[in-house]
Amino acid sequence: MKRWNWFEILLILAVASSGLYAAFSDAQNLSMRWFIRDDAYYYFKVAQNISEGYGSTFDGINKSNGYHPLWLIVCIPVFALARFDLILPLRVLLIVLSGLTAGTSILLYRIFGRIFTPVLGALAAIYWAFSTDILTRVYQQGLETGIAAFFIVLFVYKLLDFETTWRTSPPSNRQLMALGILAVLVIFSRLDLVFLAGMTGIWIILRKSPMRYLMPLDIVFIVVAALLAIIFRVTFKEYYKFSDVAIVMVAVGLLLKIPAAYCLGLYRRSTLTNPARLLKQLCLFAVSASLGVGLVMMAVTPLAGFDGFPRSAIAYDLILTFLFFGLSRLGAVGLWSGAGATEDEPSPLKTLASNWKTWLAESLAYYGVVFGALALYMLWNRLAFGTFSPVSGQIKRWWGSLSGNVYGGAASNPLTFFGIDYMGEGNAWHPVSTLLGHWAELMIRTGLVDIQRYLILIFLLGAFVYFTLWLDKTKARDAVTQLAVIPLVCGAWLQVLSYHITGYSAFKEWYWIAQWIAVVLILGLVGGMLYSLIPNSRWLHIALWVVAAAWGTSMGVSYWQYIREIMPYGETSPDAPYNDIAAFLEEHTEPGSRIGMTGGGNAGYFISDRTVINMDGLINSYAYFQLLKRKEAGAYLAEIGMDYILANPALINQLPYNGQYTPFIEWMDIRYGGKTLMRYHPAAP
Repeated sequence: MKRWNWFEILLILAVASSGLYAAFSDAQNLSMRWFIRDDAYYYFKVAQNISEGYGSTFDGINKSNGYHPLWLIVCIPVFALARFDLILPLRVLLIVLSGLTAGTSILLYRIFGRIFTPVLGALAAIYWAFSTDILTRVYQQGLETGIAAFFIVLFVYKLLDFETTWRTSPPSNRQLMALGILAVLVIFSRLDLVFLAGMTGIWIILRKSPMRYLMPLDIVFIVVAALLAIIFRVTFKEYYKFSDVAIVMVAVGLLLKIPAAYCLGLYRRSTLTNPARLLKQLCLFAVSASLGVGLVMMAVTPLAGFDGFPRSAIAYDLILTFLFFGLSRLGAVGLWSGAGATEDEPSPLKTLASNWKTWLAESLAYYGVVFGALALYMLWNRLAFGTFSPVSGQIKRWWGSLSGNVYGGAASNPLTFFGIDYMGEGNAWHPVSTLLGHWAELMIRTGLVDIQRYLILIFLLGAFVYFTLWLDKTKARDAVTQLAVIPLVCGAWLQVLSYHITGYSAFKEWYWIAQWIAVVLILGLVGGMLYSLIPNSRWLHIALWVVAAAWGTSMGVSYWQYIREIMPYGETSPDAPYNDIAAFLEEHTEPGSRIGMTGGGNAGYFISDRTVINMDGLINSYAYFQLLKRKEAGAYLAEIGMDYILANPALINQLPYNGQYTPFIEWMDIRYGGKTLMRYHPAAP
């Protein structure tokens, strides 16, 4: 057996043994120390109800689609075991997640092993498998992040296979459809990964043109330029008053600027390698495209009923478009100079005429699968639940549109808005962003504020990565292409922006899984480029494996200590409750009671002979969401026989609830933590 196969076996054994140890520890550990996220139990309870024939419902009363579908499908057979024992499915699920951890780690090992060297792949795999940070954020919560990470990395791995085959033989429709199916699995693991699937389609179909590298970047830059133009004009504080204008400006920019850039030769190798011609075409493009966007926006504004369009935003958009498109082209000139550039290159129109049939056929093969599956999913949602998309996402966008700071509110600062914050739930590019933010806070003698220092560090890191690629431009081109870094980063950034452009409340740190994988791939890319500078020798190879073994041992020991600490054996009484809130409710309510909670995932799964109804709507029906907006949800809950509410009284009298439950509440002096148990009954006539 080859040496790296032994590494895979050892990795699987280490991850599996840790997972089995945790899975068979005291029962209460699973519910009180491992799977503690309320959101995870939304999946668990719905999966249990489906397995028992009640349909897609959390409470057995209201149909709900507030989940990502692929993880729910995985959970259904697992939580069919809940009819025998509520803890048994949690034990099985922990083992499933351990398998996903090992699978993702091995894929990272193989990716870097093929592109650079197995020892670099081993370092990436060790980090992914034994980082307690990854464990707590990606796997321990019991959410969809574990399966999303696996399919993203598998997608990158299959794209690496694609890169090694299409250069020798044209891809068949079957190959493209297979990639489309894998993209569908990525999307269904987390629906917001549709941007990654979209960017990857460009990467695949335009593979013989510089467009594959530049167009995904251009799409991101067009979005960012429009948003910055509006923010510079109206200030960030006032942005959400003009968010509709910004969205339309982004759409118009995409429709006009990409064709304009193509027609003006900004995707031609001969233009990219001729600085004078490039500068001329960039100026012509920025002026014509931005003015075109401005004219369309001025025409659309009265038709759409906008309060107004800030016309000076056109000037900002022009400048930013020139800078962003110029930046990406300068990068291409540096790293891709001489890569197939010829003066007799066909004109853009001739290139389109000779390639459009191939591009169309391949687009139908890939995007037909991707968007066909997505359309069927949305249609099924409409027929089964009355809405095309998960109700949980709609509710959080509604929260973000309300005044005040409802459940955290929309993005509160520009760093969060543009997805580059280093603190809180908006910290998308962890752990690098977290580290840079920490360094920025330590640089207290520079005379600059934390944000300025942080942005400087981001710039310096970007410059370091770029100039590392310069060390061997041929190897860098191949590695960047094989790792699919560009579509991954662009898709991940668009995912972040999609939340903040319209205002989205209660976004969470586990949303940003594609970003974390992108960080790992980029760090591995830098490490691989540095490794390629070192003369290869047998002793160096041995030394690097010794370093990997030492690092793996250190991380493995820390990982094992963490598992043993939080998942002990024999320290909890078998009679102890699995969930304290469920035990509290069972003590103070009658069997058969219907109990409302803002949240309630854990209690809903563990409670006996009672029903928990989700009041915030995240795992309730679309009809309930409409009632919430009309302030009629209180009457509805009375109609279906709600008996109690366990909630923070101050919360239910504020946005988004606005006291709509108050007429039906009878106050009781029974409290659990910061929540009060209240009796609920039909209002007096």
